[in-house]
Amino acid sequence: MNSLQFNVTQSVLNDPHFCTQLDQFLLQNSVMGSQRFKIVTCILEAVANIQQHSQHSLEQVSLILRCERDKVTIDLLDNNPHKPLQTPHCPPAFSPSGRGLWIMQNWMDQVRYQGTVAGSHLRLSLLRN
Repeated sequence: MNSLQFNVTQSVLNDPHFCTQLDQFLLQNSVMGSQRFKIVTCILEAVANIQQHSQHSLEQVSLILRCERDKVTIDLLDNNPHKPLQTPHCPPAFSPSGRGLWIMQNWMDQVRYQGTVAGSHLRLSLLRN
């Protein structure tokens, strides 16, 4: 198992190489192209959701990306109070929001969101082809 960890900060997100680093890590672990696209997109959507709905700064968000033989797991941990997520439905075409969670639910094999002692934990898993 190989893993990559980031403390997500605004400067990390503003770095044009952030997505490239994620993609290169996945490529080095033989993750197929379409799966790499889905994983990186879901990470960006999840971080954007944290940033949009958070009362805290991104400096308190940890991202852990793990590649195992049979799956890729993404863990996002933050110190925001846990709020239950609504079951996502396909948003209207011109809706300004609501796509991120729907995309995650449809592209990932597992989406789990739960409270922790320190805040919230989002786990996304994708089985490898």
